Parts: sequence; structure tokens; C-alpha cells
Amino acid sequence: MKEFFNPEQAKFLYPKIVPVYQAAFAGEPWFEVSKCADDAEVKRCIGGFSALAVGEICELCGNCPLRSAYETEELVSRFESLAGTRPTAWYLEGNEQDITLAAIAWIKTPLEIVEERYPDNPKMADWATSILGKDKVIWLDEVFADKSKKPSGNLSNFGTMCRGFANNFSNSAIAFRTINERMIAAAKRDFPFTAKIFKREMEVPDRRDFVTLQAVSTQSDFVKGCGSW
Repeated sequence: MKEFFNPEQAKFLYPKIVPVYQAAFAGEPWFEVSKCADDAEVKRCIGGFSALAVGEICELCGNCPLRSAYETEELVSRFESLAGTRPTAWYLEGNEQDITLAAIAWIKTPLEIVEERYPDNPKMADWATSILGKDKVIWLDEVFADKSKKPSGNLSNFGTMCRGFANNFSNSAIAFRTINERMIAAAKRDFPFTAKIFKREMEVPDRRDFVTLQAVSTQSDFVKGCGSW
């Protein structure tokens, strides 16, 4: 299966999507296994997540994480919130039994994206609009794979996926942020002439790299299934 889904279709697959998300972000390079239990006002774990399993004692703060990094109800609520507030689309890979890779994308203006995804980083507003302008762009919000099901090659269809999203949204401008070097390599490989990589804390005022690209879609790149939202 390599197919696009609108939110109404995707919600029936949440029981399969959520475990992939949890497994993906518990692994490298994120190691987001549990919610940080630090009592400090500014938590010492980057992003508020810990690599410790629930119940393990943290040597840094002395506390035990008590909640998983990404709980099922929390993820489903996030997915439903996105679907209810903007045009949203999913891309899934796998077979009848399992999903191996999932991606969710949506479209908004750069300023709206920054307000949502960088609420604690005021420097990003001016930076993003200087790079992206004011017109709406596709935000590739999450791309995640369960490597226990497919250890390698999960981004082999990255270009087709991006062009399919471009087709769905009738917009070729795509942006995303990442710390995953494989995502950056895939963007360079599949969009060698349009991908621009802004290095974290050097070219972009953030701890994550920022990537923009132009994904000119073709009908052959679109896998039927998404329909209209």
C-alpha cells in the first residue's frame, strides 16, 4: 500500500497509525520515550521529553517519568484537531496487516505555521516570512516509520509522497523542520534543484534544520484514495 487519505478516511486507521508514531519517536534521533518529570519551570529535557522508560529514575532531576511521551488519546486528539481546522491529508505505506510509514501534511500561511509550531521562538516569525513569503505553503508536519517492521528504505518514496501532497493541495511549495538527517538526504536526493536546507542554529534561529522545496506534481505521482475533504 502506498496511498493518500483524507482525514475522514484516515481516522479509521488511527489504531494502526498511533503505534507507528510512538515507535518512531521513541527511536533515534529523537529518543522521546516518556514525558519529562523535571520539577523545574524550564524542563532540562529538550522538548519536554525523556529517553527514559516510564518508571525509571532520572539521574539529572531525581524524578521518575510517569507518562509515555505520546499517549494514544493525546495523539488522536491532535490529529482530529488538525483535520478540523485546516485542509489536511495523510500518506501511508504498508500492507494489509501493518502500516510501516505515515505522513501528515496541511496547508497554511508561513506566519500561521510559525505561530503554531514555534510558539516560544519569536525570532522565527520574521525569519520564516523572509524565506517563504506570505502565501500559503504545505507544511509537512510529521513523517514517521516503524523500523521494527521495515528497517530501511522507508523514505524511498519521499519524492512521490511530496508531489502527491502538492497535487492534493494544488500547491507546489513545501516546508518542514527536522533533526533527522535521512529526511534531509531524501529532500536533496529527490529535489536536487529546488530543496534548500537551512542549518539549525546557524542559518535558522532554531534547534532544528528547516527545509523548503518545490514539488511539481504530475498525475502519475498521485495515488488514488484521498478524495476531497
